[in-house]
Amino acid sequence: MAGIAQLVEPWIVIPVVAGSSPVSRPTTLKGFNPFLTNLKLINLLCVQFCVQLTWRLVMACIQKVQRKKGLVYRVFIRSTGLKPITKTFKTKREATQFVNRLDSDKRQVQAYQQNKYKAPLSSIIDEYLANGYKGQRPNEESYKLNYWKSQLGSKEISEITRMDVSNSLSALPAHLSNATINRYKASISVVFSFACRYYELLDNPVLHIPSKPENNARVRYLTNDERVALFAATKLSKWNKLYLITLMAITTGARKGELLGLRWIDIDLNKNTAYIAITKNGEPKVLPLTSKVVSELYKFKHQRPQLVFNSELKQDKPMCFTKQWKKALEQADIQDFRFHDLRHTTASYLAQSGASLLEIADVLGHKQIQVTKRYSHLCIGHKQKLINRVMSDL
Repeated sequence: MAGIAQLVEPWIVIPVVAGSSPVSRPTTLKGFNPFLTNLKLINLLCVQFCVQLTWRLVMACIQKVQRKKGLVYRVFIRSTGLKPITKTFKTKREATQFVNRLDSDKRQVQAYQQNKYKAPLSSIIDEYLANGYKGQRPNEESYKLNYWKSQLGSKEISEITRMDVSNSLSALPAHLSNATINRYKASISVVFSFACRYYELLDNPVLHIPSKPENNARVRYLTNDERVALFAATKLSKWNKLYLITLMAITTGARKGELLGLRWIDIDLNKNTAYIAITKNGEPKVLPLTSKVVSELYKFKHQRPQLVFNSELKQDKPMCFTKQWKKALEQADIQDFRFHDLRHTTASYLAQSGASLLEIADVLGHKQIQVTKRYSHLCIGHKQKLINRVMSDL
């Protein structure tokens, strides 16, 4: 292609524009001096060139980008009256061939854009889940993205606007918290970012939608009387492991999903520990087990399905005990209490017993101490000991 800049060395660029000379028609980048052809430009991050066809202006640029996995070549094509095109290649030859193919005919540019931009959102979501998702909770992510499929799945991704996303967020059930709505928003935002990288989408409309304010500083924990009543009710449940999972939740501070995912091979009854491979923050952790928990586990040791808390219908699936849990709360006369509040109960008991915020964060597996500060008002004993130790002689 005669109009493409000739690369003499990776750091030397000589512009060659059809029908002109560098002196008479400088169509190079801003700040480029055509006479400095023998000067090596140190730390040049990208090589760019311009193309001018005989009857219309087309700007084609190739950037040489250094990434962790090596060099890549990113193509930018801007054409009068058309949306810009960007695509990344492993070699400069592939990038140049791509530019030559599209710049040869305006209709090919239009055809390429139509094929890319007219992909429906549902297919982009499937592609993202198959090749782009790197998280630890694929089922949860798929569940959220299925909602977006039902709302906007048949619509072409380039036609989805900020208003479409906002209306779909407003259509979520009213009982969902702001934090949950923000998680739905984040799930579809990642898909649009994925499309910007691999499908040449120009903009992520979700980035223009502000997140809702979150206030998850709920601290509801069991009083001593409530704990005794709940233990008594769980022991009477038709599901014979309800007391065990409740006891483990309070004594370890583990999340519901972490407990339901426990397998017998994760339990070491000799060392009184339970190993959790995948947690919410992505790091494994070891749960110390109390003697009461170990005694309860021994009762089910002869029952050897893979999961500790397996379903009674399908032993390879975790138990869904929502009905049994609600019935136990009714029998214990406990109001406004969720299973997750057992985790708050653990932290509250630790705080009231003099544990520091760092110790509580370590038990709960918090990465950020800011999350643990919701229990700071309960750490009175620890504060009193600290003040007496430091200030008693003043």
